[in-house]
Amino acid sequence: MYTCTCSILCGITFSDMKDVCCLSGCREGCNVLIFPGAFNLTTGEAHWELIQRARAIDNEVYVATCSPARDMQATYNAWGYSMVSTVKSSPK
Repeated sequence: MYTCTCSILCGITFSDMKDVCCLSGCREGCNVLIFPGAFNLTTGEAHWELIQRARAIDNEVYVATCSPARDMQATYNAWGYSMVSTVKSSPK
C-alpha cells in the first residue's frame, strides 16, 4: 500500500512567489506551491515561465500557476497559462 502526503502553499498573487514566501512555506514542509498571476503582455512573455521554474528549482518543489484567459477586447490583456513546474522541468 502506498500513502502520499502533500502540503500545499497557496499564494494570493504572483508577487507572493518571492523567495521569502516560498522558503517559509517549504520550511514548514510544503511540497507544492500554487500562485495565480496576470502579467502584462511585455513582462509576461519574458518572465512567466522563468520565475516558476526558478522557484521550483530553488525550493525543490512543484510550482503550479494559472492566469486569466486573454481577452484582447478587455482594458487589460494578461499573459499567462496554466503550468506546473518541477525541478526536472525543461523549456518547451
